[in-house]
Amino acid sequence: MNRMISLAVAAGFLGLTACSDSGDDVVQAPAPDAAPVPVAGTRADAATTDAALAFGMSRSQLEDADLLSRDNTDLGDVETLILDPRGRLTHVVVELEGPGDLKVQVPLGDVASIDQNGEKDLVTDLTLAQLQALPAWISPAR
Repeated sequence: MNRMISLAVAAGFLGLTACSDSGDDVVQAPAPDAAPVPVAGTRADAATTDAALAFGMSRSQLEDADLLSRDNTDLGDVETLILDPRGRLTHVVVELEGPGDLKVQVPLGDVASIDQNGEKDLVTDLTLAQLQALPAWISPAR
């Protein structure tokens, strides 16, 4: 838990941001009752590298990360990274395992990086039920 808090503090302190190479994989959090806004090109490219380094991961590892429980159960896959208006990573959108392809917004403070024999992923102390209770994610319209 301390590691998760440390990562969240480090990301906030350093003003780290995140992104991906496709527009809807990195979005800025929307204003209330508004759609999320995709983050474009160069800003997204620079941000992804910084956020990945905060987790001790490469850009491709962060974008391809699984979300695991502490007992190594695969809970889902990282789909989208959410930035605040200042460009800092605040949430990862995870498509949960199971029926319905439910995507939820997981706060950065609830995840940490984990290295298992060279395979880097994200880990959480949240249960599947707690994850399912998080705010659902609706992708921005293209």
